[in-house]
Amino acid sequence: MSNSEPDDNGTVELNVEGIGGDGALSKADTSTQLPERRVRSHNLGVKPPYNPDRLAAFLELNETHATAVRKKARYEVGFGFDITTVDDVDVDEADDQERAVTEAFWRGADSRWLTSPQKAAEPTTPEEVFELARQDYHSIGWCCLEILTDLEGRPVGLAHVPANTVRVRKPQSQFDQPRHPEEGTFVSPDDATLASRGYVQIRQGRRRYFGEAGDRYRGLDATVTGGEDPTVRYTTDPDDDREPIFVDRETGDVVEGSAEDLDNAPANELIFIRNPSPLEQDYGVPDWVSAIRTISADEAAKDYNREFFDNDTIPRFVIKVTGGELTEESKRDLQQMLHGLREESHRTVILEVEKFQRQLDEDIEIELEPLGQGISEEMDFREFREKNEHEIAKVHEVPPILIGVTETSNRSNSQAQRHEFATEVIAPEQHKFAQRLYAIIHQTALGVTDWTIDYELRGADQPKENADIARRKIQAVRGAIPVNRALEMIGEEPLPDDHPVDGETLVANVGSDPRGQVPGAGGGRPSEQARAAHAPPPENKQGERDWFTVEAELLDKEIEQTQFDSTNLDEGLYDFDEQELYLSFERDEGSNSLYAYVDVPPTEWSALVNASSHGSYHYDSIRLEYPYVEITNFHDRLPEGPSPDPGEAPDDIPSDI
Repeated sequence: MSNSEPDDNGTVELNVEGIGGDGALSKADTSTQLPERRVRSHNLGVKPPYNPDRLAAFLELNETHATAVRKKARYEVGFGFDITTVDDVDVDEADDQERAVTEAFWRGADSRWLTSPQKAAEPTTPEEVFELARQDYHSIGWCCLEILTDLEGRPVGLAHVPANTVRVRKPQSQFDQPRHPEEGTFVSPDDATLASRGYVQIRQGRRRYFGEAGDRYRGLDATVTGGEDPTVRYTTDPDDDREPIFVDRETGDVVEGSAEDLDNAPANELIFIRNPSPLEQDYGVPDWVSAIRTISADEAAKDYNREFFDNDTIPRFVIKVTGGELTEESKRDLQQMLHGLREESHRTVILEVEKFQRQLDEDIEIELEPLGQGISEEMDFREFREKNEHEIAKVHEVPPILIGVTETSNRSNSQAQRHEFATEVIAPEQHKFAQRLYAIIHQTALGVTDWTIDYELRGADQPKENADIARRKIQAVRGAIPVNRALEMIGEEPLPDDHPVDGETLVANVGSDPRGQVPGAGGGRPSEQARAAHAPPPENKQGERDWFTVEAELLDKEIEQTQFDSTNLDEGLYDFDEQELYLSFERDEGSNSLYAYVDVPPTEWSALVNASSHGSYHYDSIRLEYPYVEITNFHDRLPEGPSPDPGEAPDDIPSDI
């Protein structure tokens, strides 16, 4: 459609020719704080607090800084993402049409992902686009993603826009009187706010304007419709009196209601994400700004060190001539000999000097002495650079092991470094980035509310949390994933070749097999053949104990023992003195397996005993939560202890367990 009038069904096509709609500006609540209206660069957008080109150039100047930026960007988005339900939506209740629309945007055949305007024909993935954007975010302080749309205004992909070329538009100000950002003429406050909408890209003296993400969808309601082939339709929202806003891509003029009022084609919109700073409102500030002097000092040290070893500063040797004066020809011959030594460091200096002396008067002596500063100077440079390297990595919050510094790392603290980096640095950034994309792309532009994206977190090493996330992903696809792949996702070994269930069978189809289901993947009680998967993971094992020793010790302690009505759990015993939980697992053949979970609180034991499904409670709440000791040579029953009443649970145990 080329106008704003809805059709008989109230549908409005959001095409690039125009959007109509009458109504006043929104009366929604807004901040009442005083705006900062001063523009520091005439007619070219707001001047950033730091020169972004200079900030970007630091990536080529310092290897530690460049490595840290790349590591953060790749850890945040480089390992990919999954489409999952939002936290408060159950996967069984999520809208399937919304999921189809989301899948079509992120991974559809018509999706478009561009790393530059010249790469339109080159296949690109969302991860490549996001990685470039996140490098901008960490190196410059903000990042820009251009929303690509079809003729009806539906988003079909994203393009990376170099952040150093983008400026924020803002009304000029003189004596608190607003001016048009491009023309410089005095305008009313409302007109100034509208005229300053969006962003301007400046490249080689040329300008290209962009709108703010979501402006073209103002006052419209995005709805997913279409049955088996769903799509997005835009209708006027009767409860929203705002109008869409469009920016002229060539002149920067801004209009409300219809893009037909523009002289040129409407601009695409930018998702502008800044690294927040209390000192800057319009742009972001990179975290490493406080280390600029350190990086500069490190570069100066490298330059000085290179000149030193090129003999541009302190010479390595001094030639002492006593007993006479060398002729100019002798000086020239001596210099040639020393240059030869420099080029062929393996030559013997003493022999060369003696050979040269035999050609001179016997009263003249020549002595070649090293000055000796080379080694000590080199050590000083090395220590100085190591200090700089650690300071640069510190402001980036990147652990030394990830930038190649291994002197202070071992197997134990390396794992701890990666875990802290993943959970305290990467995970919050992933969440913020995903939430911004969800709000702008999913909710505003696609009308999708049930589905979001979840970036993969590497290095966290959280077995229980990772398994929970994996189960959510399996549920999100309704079990349309092979059994062995599902087991891999929850941290289990694939099914053996002689297993009754084929590992390539879809999880959704295993539930119809009367022999059972794969644990944790599709719900239900595990089968007899799947009991081994309920044993605690090997990485949580702390050691082994012999049953004969353990049994003798338990007889003198305060214990409780019970037998479970479960397909995989046989018996349980709790040692109140040591707070250890012993669980005996049935096997198809041979003796039961016995494991002792350590540091288990009494409330956990009571919750297990009173759970409606002992096996499920163990699998969800105990198996990955606590370290354990494997009990060897177990061929007996657990010692008898006072069996607790299943109906008597402590006060601090929830009644719905």
